[in-house]
Amino acid sequence: MNFQVSPLSEALGVRIDGFDFAADLSRSEREKLTALWLEHGMLMIRGANANPQTQIGFSKLFGELEAHPLKTIRSGDYPELMELNSEDSRTNPVAVWDGEEWVGRLGWHKDLIYTAKPNRGAILRAVKLPEVDGQTGYADQAKAYDALSDEMKARIDSMKVVYRFEVNLYNMPFLDTSGYIAGPGAPQKPADVGFPDFPDSRYPLVLTHPETGRKILNICPMFLECIDGLDKAESDALLHELVAHVTRPEFAYLHAWQEGDMILWDNWRFMHSAPGVKPGAKRLIHRTTILGDVVLGEAIA
Repeated sequence: MNFQVSPLSEALGVRIDGFDFAADLSRSEREKLTALWLEHGMLMIRGANANPQTQIGFSKLFGELEAHPLKTIRSGDYPELMELNSEDSRTNPVAVWDGEEWVGRLGWHKDLIYTAKPNRGAILRAVKLPEVDGQTGYADQAKAYDALSDEMKARIDSMKVVYRFEVNLYNMPFLDTSGYIAGPGAPQKPADVGFPDFPDSRYPLVLTHPETGRKILNICPMFLECIDGLDKAESDALLHELVAHVTRPEFAYLHAWQEGDMILWDNWRFMHSAPGVKPGAKRLIHRTTILGDVVLGEAIA
């Protein structure tokens, strides 16, 4: 297959055009895709024959797939697919942000960071899109680490950071909720959305990528709780500084979807976000999840 590779943006990622998702890839083509993913951490693939079957097959090139624990958001025909549907009020309650109503807005996070074993990666495919809004944001924590001062790198090198599972945004101390007003369907506790209570998890603040060896600034605003062993005032001050750093625009990319686009990202290295859509907008994204096969943190009993 003669697909074309180019930079996705000035900040990060790779764009692949002319791809045929239904084609049988050669060994060298599979190796090229894997090498691009490991080097850049994010691939945006645009081409022909993007559908549930080919998304599942393409996803399996990068590892074993994991079904979402909530059956209510799995595809009925394809259990490996998770359906992110803006019209599903159970998973997308309306909330007010900065005076406007939005559905499906999510701050910067990494999947399963509140457990010791986050997902390896994931793929999103655009199935149905609204006329406006509905983008997805991605941010590279390896680039964020590289841009730290030598003094800061030395300071945080051996620190551990604690993540806590929460569904109530007001209980996330490092997520900016200054313009947020929860809607009537906003969950208050994990059981409200069918999740168990996970124990807190502790990670290296500077995470070494298990496959590439790159250093990663393992900080994202959602679920972030504290730095282990520091008093609250010092921990809060340092985490606010690091959150401000890791969310700088030069480490991020906001993708404006076209139908059929697939984006693969490295969940060990990247965090992601969703600005959301207006109530009534029709947005459907299919997601496949690559199982995390390495324990990166530890559960705190």
